[in-house]
Amino acid sequence: MEVSGRRQDDQSHAKDGEVFCQPCSSDGDWLVAKGYCTNCNEFFCAACLKFHRKQSATRNHVILEGKVMPKSPAPVADVEYCSDLCAKHNNEIVKFYCISHDTVGCGDCMVLEHKVCKVERIQDISNTYFNSPEHRELVGKVRQFLENIEDIKTCIQTAEQDISTTYTQAVADIKTFRKEVNDYLNIVEAEILAELNKRNEEDRKTVSGLEENRQYLQNEIRELEEKLKMQSNKANELFVASKKMKGRIASFDITIKQMVKKADIQQYRFERSPGLNLSVCSKLPFGKLTRINTHSRKKIEDMKPRFDSEINIKGPRDKYDCFIIASELISPSRIVLADYQNNCVKLVDIDQGELLGRYELCGKPEDIALVNENLVAVTLPNTQKIQMLYFTKMGMFKESHDIKVNGKGRKIACQNDTLIVAYSVSVEIMDNNGKVVKRITYSDFSWIVNLAFAHNSKTFYVTNSVSNDKPTAVYKFDFCGNVLAIFKDTTLLDVRGLTLTPDDTVLVCNWADDGSIYVLSSECKKIKEILQHNEHVKWSYCVSFCEQTNKLFLCNYSGFLQPEQTNVVKQFQMM
Repeated sequence: MEVSGRRQDDQSHAKDGEVFCQPCSSDGDWLVAKGYCTNCNEFFCAACLKFHRKQSATRNHVILEGKVMPKSPAPVADVEYCSDLCAKHNNEIVKFYCISHDTVGCGDCMVLEHKVCKVERIQDISNTYFNSPEHRELVGKVRQFLENIEDIKTCIQTAEQDISTTYTQAVADIKTFRKEVNDYLNIVEAEILAELNKRNEEDRKTVSGLEENRQYLQNEIRELEEKLKMQSNKANELFVASKKMKGRIASFDITIKQMVKKADIQQYRFERSPGLNLSVCSKLPFGKLTRINTHSRKKIEDMKPRFDSEINIKGPRDKYDCFIIASELISPSRIVLADYQNNCVKLVDIDQGELLGRYELCGKPEDIALVNENLVAVTLPNTQKIQMLYFTKMGMFKESHDIKVNGKGRKIACQNDTLIVAYSVSVEIMDNNGKVVKRITYSDFSWIVNLAFAHNSKTFYVTNSVSNDKPTAVYKFDFCGNVLAIFKDTTLLDVRGLTLTPDDTVLVCNWADDGSIYVLSSECKKIKEILQHNEHVKWSYCVSFCEQTNKLFLCNYSGFLQPEQTNVVKQFQMM
C-alpha cells in the first residue's frame, strides 16, 4: 500500500511548486514537504515535522506551513552564520531581527515575545548593513569614544596634579593664616601686657612714694610728741611751743588726708575683647574649603542679560492663554511649568524649543518644586494637597502620591527630604511624608508670594507682597524661625518670582509694567537690577536660572498682556 504523499520515483516527477522533505530525500525517499523550519532552513514531511517539534532542542523553532511555506529553501551559499548564543535561551543561536523593537534574538525569542512584530532573518539583511549610515555612525561613535577616553586620561593626569597642587596650596594657606592669627594675638597680647606693666609700675611708684612720705611724717610727728613730753611740767614753755606747733599740725592733717587718698589705689581687671570672645565662645570654624571655578565662570552679578529667544508653550489642548505661575529648571535642557489658567503642568525641551508633555490636574496649581531628578511636587490649594508627579524624558507624567496639608498650601520648596509649604501668612516645615516639624509666622507677613531654599539647606527665603500697610520685602530665615536678614526698598514695587543661584545669589521679580529682576546677595543686600525697561519683560512673574548654560528663563503675567507675550518662555543669555 502506498503511503499518502510518498513518491517512489525521484523528484524529476514532482509537480510544479512541490518541494520534498529534505531529511527523507537524503535517504532517497521522496516525500512531499508539509512544513518549513525557518531556524534550520529545512523542509519536513508530516512525520519528520512531528518529530522535529517533539525534540527539546527544536520544539520552539519557527515553523511555516501551508501557503506561508516558501517554495524553496533560503540560499545557503556564501552565508556566514552567526554563532552568538541567545542571552535568554542559551541553547539557541541568534538568527532574527525584530524591526519593530530594533532588537535581535533567537527563534524562541521571536515566538514568545515578538509574535505580532515584523521579523527578518539576520542572514537576509546583514549583507546590506556594512557601511550603511547606521554602521558608519556606530563606527564614528566608537572612534569618538576612544578619543574621549584619551582625553579623560589627560584629564585624570591633570586632576592628579591639581589635587597635589590644591592640597599643598591649601595647607600653605592654612599655615599662613594660623601664623597671621598668632602674630596678631602676639601683638595685641604684648600691647595689653605693656599697658598692664605700665599701670603696675605707676601704682608701685605711688605706693613707694607714700611709704617715704609716711616715714618722714612719722619722724616729724614723733619729734613734736617728744617736745610736748619734755615741756609738760613747764607751763609757759608748753604754751608757747603748742602755739608754734599749731601751723605744723594743720599741715600734718592735710598731708595725712592726701596720703590716705593716694593710698586708695584704684583696682582693675582684664576684660576680654567682645569680638574675640564671641569668636571663641561660638566656636567659629578656623575657615572653610571653598571649591573654586577652574573655568573662571563669572558670577551672575558680573553678567549682563541679552535676549536670546522664546519658546512657544501653548499646546493644542490648552483652552486659554497660558498663565505660568511657577517654573522649575530640572536640567540645562528641561524646564517644567505650572500653568494656572489651563490647570496643568508642562515639560518643555529647551534645546529643541518645544513643548514635550502636558499633564491635566484636578485643580489650579500655584507652585511646583523639584523633589528629585524625575519627581516634582505641585501645590493644589483648592484640594488642600500636594500632588507628586513622576515624569520621563519623553514628557510623560504619572501620578505618584499626594500629601494632605492643613489648609490651602500655595507655595512650596523641596530639598534633602524637607518640604517648606507657604500659606497666606505662615510657613510650615515638613518631612517628605507631610509631617509638620515647625510652623513659622511673622508679624510683617500679609501675603506670602514665594519661597526658596538656600543651597546650604540651613536657611530659606520668603517674599511678601505689599498689602494692608505691610511692606514688600524679602526675608531670610533659619529653621528655628529667626529672621537673619531683610531686604526692603521703595523701588521694589511688588514681588513675584523668586529663585536662588548655586552661590545663593537671590533673584526676585519686580512685578510691574516695566518690571525687572533684582539681584540680591545672600544677606539680602541689593547688588544690582537687571532687565529694567526691557521690551521682553512686562509684569515678570517667575524666573529660573541655569548655572551650566548661564541662561535666564522668564515668564510674564498673562492678565495684562497680549497672547504673544504670555504663551512663551523668554530666554536670556547672561554674558
